[in-house]
Amino acid sequence: MTIRPTALHRAWVWGPVAAYLGLIFHLSAQSSVSWATPYPDVILHAAEYSVLGVLLARGLNDGLARSVPDGRLVLTWFLCVIYAVSDEYHQAFVPGRSSDWRDVLSDAAGTAAGLALLSLVQDHLLPRRPLRWFRPTS
Repeated sequence: MTIRPTALHRAWVWGPVAAYLGLIFHLSAQSSVSWATPYPDVILHAAEYSVLGVLLARGLNDGLARSVPDGRLVLTWFLCVIYAVSDEYHQAFVPGRSSDWRDVLSDAAGTAAGLALLSLVQDHLLPRRPLRWFRPTS
């Protein structure tokens, strides 16, 4: 018996990742983001990428019904850092914005913090119960 994910399941798992990547790209394309100016840049970057890390780990793990393996957490962190580098490169071409390697460090730290929290929650706070995300096909 083969278990195949449905299109709805794929959209449920990967849709938030795509939407969030689009949001990051959109915000990076703005000359300034007025609501963000009162907050420290390092905190904004860390928070932004902690969410991205969790969403991407969820996508790569095909949901959060089971714990995300360590190797997949490392892959998630690496992919988020690559996106952070590309985001800073993108900002270098936006009038009024600049590219800063310290933002990439904040993004990397935020991703690591988000993934550490995800791992902690999955390993210690969530009950162990099997969830079925797929319907068997005949």
